[in-house]
Amino acid sequence: MPEMPEVEQVRKTLLPHIKGKTIKNIEINLARLIKYPAPEEFIAGLTGKTILDVGRRGKYLVLKTGENQKLIVHLRMTGSLIAQEAEKPAPPYAKIKFELTDGVTMWFCDIRTFGTLYLVTNNDAYIEGYETLGPEPLSEGFTADYMRPVIAKSRKPIKTLILEQTFIAGLGNIYADECLALSGILPMRTANTLTDEEIDRLHDAINKVIAQGIANRGTTFRDYKDGEGNKGDNQNHLLVYGRKGLCCKMCGGELLGTKVGGRGTTYCPHCQK
Repeated sequence: MPEMPEVEQVRKTLLPHIKGKTIKNIEINLARLIKYPAPEEFIAGLTGKTILDVGRRGKYLVLKTGENQKLIVHLRMTGSLIAQEAEKPAPPYAKIKFELTDGVTMWFCDIRTFGTLYLVTNNDAYIEGYETLGPEPLSEGFTADYMRPVIAKSRKPIKTLILEQTFIAGLGNIYADECLALSGILPMRTANTLTDEEIDRLHDAINKVIAQGIANRGTTFRDYKDGEGNKGDNQNHLLVYGRKGLCCKMCGGELLGTKVGGRGTTYCPHCQK
């Protein structure tokens, strides 16, 4: 599933192709992807509107199409937004076509079709999950002092806690494993047993791991592509995720796998305490 670095890469690569372009026509080939409003209203509400900006909040893309209107897109597991020249054929698994001015077409593609799109006008829709997002890594509000009281009250495994989007927006399974490895903390450890020093390390690790993911254009194992249809490179720089049974890059010991909160988890039993 695309996480904060992947969605940020999509945002950055879409921006120069679609900002300032007007939506001329929309074709929807899978109506259930449109969660609000009804598909006919969705088309009517966007046709003729200009894309003023491309933003992001956590794992959500936010396309501003008016002073009080925004198109909110959640890519979920296998969704992608790709901009290309109008004369090019549709990319694989294309589900929604946005015809823009200046010969540009933006496609929403989705292999497993779990993605969601919402057109919000004058705050007329409440999107569960979007409205309750916590601060995201690298933001002013994301500090170790913000993390301390939440961690101190929680008896959940620390990995489960940092995956909660109401606590930290944008982290998913890949980057949770990575930041716990970098900070030397076992993923299954009960959150409220962390010391202040360990919370400081975890906070720093989250910011470093997310910054690295963004710098490397996201992580691609199978399906993820950015707004230009290109794969990321961060999979070549991971410490633990997807490396079960291989050698730890820090100590040389064997990496182990387990389940934490139902999520596949890779860790080093020697480096993570």
